[in-house]
Amino acid sequence: MKLTFFESNPPNFGDELNKYLWGNLIEPGFLDEDESTLFIGVGSILWDYYPLDAKKIVMGSGYGGYTKIPNVNDGSWDITFVRGPRTAKLLNIDKSKVITDAAILTRYLQLPTDELTEKQISRIGFMPHYQSIQRACWKEVCDLAGIQYLDPTEPDVMSTLARIKNCDFIISEAMHGVILADTLRVPWIPIQPKVEIHRNKWFDWAESMDLSLRFNTCPNSSILDLWSSVSGLRATGNRSLYIQDKLKFVNSAFIKNAANILSKFTINDAFLSSDNIFEVNSAKALEALSSKCKLARGVG
Repeated sequence: MKLTFFESNPPNFGDELNKYLWGNLIEPGFLDEDESTLFIGVGSILWDYYPLDAKKIVMGSGYGGYTKIPNVNDGSWDITFVRGPRTAKLLNIDKSKVITDAAILTRYLQLPTDELTEKQISRIGFMPHYQSIQRACWKEVCDLAGIQYLDPTEPDVMSTLARIKNCDFIISEAMHGVILADTLRVPWIPIQPKVEIHRNKWFDWAESMDLSLRFNTCPNSSILDLWSSVSGLRATGNRSLYIQDKLKFVNSAFIKNAANILSKFTINDAFLSSDNIFEVNSAKALEALSSKCKLARGVG
């Protein structure tokens, strides 16, 4: 059975979590490179182009609108549970298949500790969407605001989790930034992704946790960020990096404004799912996982 998830360059925090999550929760040997059965876990990865002859085991995935809606009633899909009610409705499956995003199972991992250094003076973190990085100046914004920059492309996922756990609250444009914060019981403030297609999946997850989500507007941290907002284009790639470098003198005003906006957020603006919903959903997710495979020693 092959672990299947979205892989990008640069890597993306929520997707890369799959490598650590399942390898630590499931007994060794369960997952291999046999593509006749696909294990579909964390992410908006319920796509319509999986091989028809492969069995698909869905473990907490969601539909994100990135492909046409897959036909999950063709006999090749084994849906253990899905991320949220919007996914279930679109797939036309029973609402009993809804639990929440599989990333909630991170609660059962042993995370490393990450002590704050002198450079990490703030217990507030900010994580942008990974596609925002090339067009934006988020590292500079965080430095100016005195906020920890949580890089969604950092390959050491466990270190990022430890840093989130150390925060009093985080601000995030990345959906799995808030999902993992919620899982680690760290309050979070949602920033609306600049790219519209990335937004609906947030509500899918939030509704699974009985949360009424309200986005905050994402400030522009560079001239390219503004251009992307106005044009609706992603503004990434080497050309964008070249333009960004040439417009450093213009970007300083955007950086100051964005830093000012982020620094005004307080924990009173933050969300956190109820302890009861969290306990129930995490237990259900673990039970669902154990129904399909043997858990690693010490899990549960």
